[in-house]
Amino acid sequence: MAIVYEFNYTGAEQSVVLPPGKYKFECFGACGGNYYDFVQCARGGYTAGSLILKENTTLHVYVGQSGYCKGVNGIETCRSGFNGAGGITTYKSTSDGYYSLAGGGATDIRLIGGNWDNLQSLLSRIIVAGGGGGGSGNSHDSIGHGGGTKGKDGISIANKYFAGGGSQFQGGLTFNSLYNGSFGVSGAGDGISGVGGGGGWYCGAGSFYAEFGGGGSGYILTKDSYKPANYSPSSKYYFSDINSVVGGNTTKQDGYAKITLLQALPFLTISSYNSTTATFKADHTDTTLLTKIEYFIDDVLKETITTDLTAEKTINYTVEDNALHALKIVVTDSANATAEKVVSISKGIAPLPAGSTTDEVTSKWMEIKDTFKSGKTSIINTLALKNIEASLNNTLVELSEKIKTSFDSSDASVQDLMNQLTQANNTISQLNSKYKVASGNSVVNYCTNTKGFYFNSDYLFLFPGAIQINGLNFVPNIFFTTFELIDDGYFHKYFVFACRGIFTQDFVITAHYYRLKSYLQDFKVGGEVLKLNERDVYMDNRGIQLPCSRQGSSFKWQAIKFI
Repeated sequence: MAIVYEFNYTGAEQSVVLPPGKYKFECFGACGGNYYDFVQCARGGYTAGSLILKENTTLHVYVGQSGYCKGVNGIETCRSGFNGAGGITTYKSTSDGYYSLAGGGATDIRLIGGNWDNLQSLLSRIIVAGGGGGGSGNSHDSIGHGGGTKGKDGISIANKYFAGGGSQFQGGLTFNSLYNGSFGVSGAGDGISGVGGGGGWYCGAGSFYAEFGGGGSGYILTKDSYKPANYSPSSKYYFSDINSVVGGNTTKQDGYAKITLLQALPFLTISSYNSTTATFKADHTDTTLLTKIEYFIDDVLKETITTDLTAEKTINYTVEDNALHALKIVVTDSANATAEKVVSISKGIAPLPAGSTTDEVTSKWMEIKDTFKSGKTSIINTLALKNIEASLNNTLVELSEKIKTSFDSSDASVQDLMNQLTQANNTISQLNSKYKVASGNSVVNYCTNTKGFYFNSDYLFLFPGAIQINGLNFVPNIFFTTFELIDDGYFHKYFVFACRGIFTQDFVITAHYYRLKSYLQDFKVGGEVLKLNERDVYMDNRGIQLPCSRQGSSFKWQAIKFI
C-alpha cells in the first residue's frame, strides 16, 4: 500500500520529515470568496511534480484558507489571510446574509519554516498552487482563478475595471498600486469594500473598484524555472513530470496538499574513514528491500555483504604507501536502485574531504599549472614592450633579472615619474571634490510596512517594494533608473527619479507606464510623487531607499553628485 502524507488547512505551518525516495508532490490552492455558493467562486490552482530525495529531508507545508464564508454579520466573515490571501475584512451584505469577498490562500511546500509571510521562508518555496481571487457577483469577463504560470485576471462586465493575476515574475497589477499583489502577499480590498487577491508564488491584485480580484500564480522548481534574487533551494530539489493547472482545485474550498511515495530508495552514510578502516551505515525507506552492500578499492570489488544490512559496519582494508586511492561503497535494493559514496584514502598523502574525487584533484593541479604558466606569459609580454627577450624556459630568477634590466633602462627617471603621479593625483582630487558619479545593477526588494508621505501632504503611502542601494561613498543629488519588460501581452515601463539639495524641497517620482504590446500608441500611467528623506523614503547617509512596485525585477541605476 502506498505511503501518503496529507495536509489540510490548519492556519499554521505543518512540518514533515521524508526519508529518501521518489515522491509525487501535489498542492491545491484555496478558492476566493463570493456571495453565491462555492461553485461560483474563483477556484484555487493545482501544481504537481515528482522529486527524488536522497537523504532525510524536513519540509514545511502551508495550506491556504478559502476566501468563501457566510455569516450573520461582517465580523463573522473575516478570514485569516493565511498564506497570502488578500481582502480578509471585505464582505458583502445580501438579503441572504453576509459573504466574504476575500481571496483564497496559496498552498505551498518550503525548505525553511517560520511565519507564512517571512521573506526567507517565502524564498525557500519549491512548489506552489495559487489561490483564487475574491469575487462580488457572477457578471464577469474573467474570473480570477488561481494557479498555473499566471493567475487569471479579475475583470467585471459592469465597469471593465480589472485586477491582474500574479505571474512568475511579478504580482498582479491594478489601477491603484496600493492594491497590487507582490511576492507571496496579495493585494487587499479597502476596508469592507472591494475584493481581495489570491495568494500565490506572486499574488493577485485586490481592488476597491473591480468586482473580481486576480488569482495568484503557481510555481514549481525546475532547471528552467524563474528564480528571484536570494532564492535558496539548490538543484537537488528540481522537479520532473510537472503539471500546473489554473483553477485545478475543483473539489475543496480550502487548499490541501498531498505527498505520495512512488519508489522506496536506499541511502548510505559514512561516519568516518582513514587509510585502514571505514565506518558506515546503510538504510532504506523500506528496509526489507535491501539486498546487498559492496565496497571497492580503485573499482576492484573487495567484499559483498548480504546480512544485517542496516547495522552499522566497519570495514578493514590495506592500501599502498604514498599513493592516492578511491574507496567506493554501494548499497543495492531488490529493484536494483543504488546509493553510493566515494572517498579518497591514502597513507602517505593527506586525505581529501568527503565527496572529492580523483578527477577533481587532477583538475585542481591543472588549474595551478595553467595559472603559473599564465603569470609567466604576462611577465614575458610586458618585457617584450621594452624589447627585452624572455621565454617560458626562463626561470623565475632569470625573469626577475630581466625586469630589473627593464627598470634600469627606462627613459624617465624615478623622480620624473613621481612628479607626474603627484600632478595626476592633484587633478583627480579636484575633480572628486566637485563631481562624483556611480552606477550599478540591482533588484527591486520586498518591504514590510514601509511608508512615505505624498509630496506637499501629510497623507501616507504604503509601498511593498523598494530600490535599496548601500555602500556609496557619497550622497547623490540625482538618482534615477528606468527599466521595461513585457508580461502577459502588456508592455511595461518603470521610472524612478529622486532629487536632493537642488530645489526647495527634496522629492522622488515613481511612475509606471503600460499598454498592450500590440497597441503602439497611448500608454496608461500611474505613479506617485513623495517627499524625500522623510519616513521610510530616503537618500542620505543611510543609503538609498526609494519606492518601486516591481518587486523582484532587475534594473540599472545612475547616481550623480555635483554640489
